[in-house]
Amino acid sequence: MSGLLLVALLATAGCGDGSSLGPRPPQSLYSEWVVQSAPEGMAETVIVDSVFWNPAVLLPTGDPAVLEVEGPFAIRLRNLGETVLELRYDLRFLDDGGFLVDRFIPFGQPVLLPPGQARLQQGTFVIRSPPEIGRFGLATMQIVARFMQPNP
Repeated sequence: MSGLLLVALLATAGCGDGSSLGPRPPQSLYSEWVVQSAPEGMAETVIVDSVFWNPAVLLPTGDPAVLEVEGPFAIRLRNLGETVLELRYDLRFLDDGGFLVDRFIPFGQPVLLPPGQARLQQGTFVIRSPPEIGRFGLATMQIVARFMQPNP
């Protein structure tokens, strides 16, 4: 009887080639820095020192066609210029094919970046995804930035 139960459990566990199952190694998660708008000649003034993101948790939404994906992110930004900049950004999550899955706008904006200084931006992102993408089909987090000089 327990043998039949084990076989039934294995049969319902699902089979496949395993290509979309299991955690992705960190080296398979990519990030991109995209400057959407900046004052004239300042598009390369802000750089990204480091990025971490991890789609760690899948949550049901009540809709079988949609999952919530949550995870931590941390971005260290550095202002190489000589003036204070005001930064606004959003995080865009792309699948393996480069298609946009969802975007997230972090709290605590705008961010003021003093000249020559680095700022750590961190938090938890929450996006919605089709079940087939889930946490293992996400490949790239784009940091899409818009910065300007703050009004005095």
